[in-house]
Amino acid sequence: MKRTVERWTISQLRDRYLEIEFPEYQREPSLWSKQEKQRLIDSILREFDIASIYLSKTDAHAYDCIDGRQRINAIMAFLGRTADPDDGFTVDVTNEIYREEEHPFGTLNGMTFREIEEHANNDEVARHAIDDILGYQITVVLLSDVHQSGEFNLQFTRLNLGVIVNAGEKLNAMVGDMRDICFAQGSRVGGHKFLASVGVPGRRFAKELLGATIIAQIFEQKLRQRFTRTRHFDLQKFMKDYTKIGEVEARWIDEAVETMDWLVTALPQAGAVLRNRAMVVSVVLLAWALDLRSGKPSTELQEFLDAFVCRLGWQTRKGLDSDQQYRYIIDFQKHITQASVEKPAVDARHRVLEAEFKRWLETRQIDGDAAYAKSTGRDPAIDCKSEDA
Repeated sequence: MKRTVERWTISQLRDRYLEIEFPEYQREPSLWSKQEKQRLIDSILREFDIASIYLSKTDAHAYDCIDGRQRINAIMAFLGRTADPDDGFTVDVTNEIYREEEHPFGTLNGMTFREIEEHANNDEVARHAIDDILGYQITVVLLSDVHQSGEFNLQFTRLNLGVIVNAGEKLNAMVGDMRDICFAQGSRVGGHKFLASVGVPGRRFAKELLGATIIAQIFEQKLRQRFTRTRHFDLQKFMKDYTKIGEVEARWIDEAVETMDWLVTALPQAGAVLRNRAMVVSVVLLAWALDLRSGKPSTELQEFLDAFVCRLGWQTRKGLDSDQQYRYIIDFQKHITQASVEKPAVDARHRVLEAEFKRWLETRQIDGDAAYAKSTGRDPAIDCKSEDA
């Protein structure tokens, strides 16, 4: 890979902004908070150095952004050139290190770039600010002559060593069939309607990471009849192992997709009960393991999950005062909140959900309901919904 270093002014960056594309492995366009964007502009006004932007030239007038999307977005949002929620944000003169009595651009505090431009004709401070901002030079590293396109993905990952890049963002930067199935925009797995319906936040590739976790567990079941650990590095290895997917593996993926298709209809209230990633994974694995996709969707799974999650929340709120009949459900909760991607936790959750769903189909009760009702004379289905129970 060859590197060419150039210095672009913000004015030049603004002129070339529409020529810059952002590959799929890049993080989402606006992960920075408004305050973080304002600090970047404050740094530029102070003429501090900011981190380089890495681009690859795709043709005479186009570039792919390898690293620096958040910086580019923050600058363009300040200039009022993006669809960012903070587009046109104001200057916020700040100093988190020491108290300063006066900032050369302090009078611009609370003003947008457009407002500063409007004052530039009659205000010397505003005029200097416009000159300093548009004339500020950014180091731009142009990358070229790679042996294969995946080198850019690898470069992105290496540039972000030590930076808070989450597991989903790192996996999104990979290449190959499995990466595309789980992370490509609108993919069959990561972009599945069921994953979009659950109550897990959808930012920073959370849904896609869920999809990858589900597929990894199904593959492990198919190959070794067991579950596996799915930390970031495990999923990274999994994706490397399946950069090419054969016919057999494609059928396994079809099963996962068909299961989630079934769940879309079977769990119309999925978002109300599945608000935890570990639970989402375990419910998909339960439906897949029991081959529920081969039957007509009914209300039974939704009713079971409503009852089970109700008992779970009820007993968890009680803490050390949880009822003896439901102590197993407290252990279940621990397998959600503690080391949830470890094999023992996945195994334990699956055993409980499978046993309890089968019990529900036969008795319309959760384990512990009968004993609780007998010892207290109360209905657990009512008590679990009451904050006073």
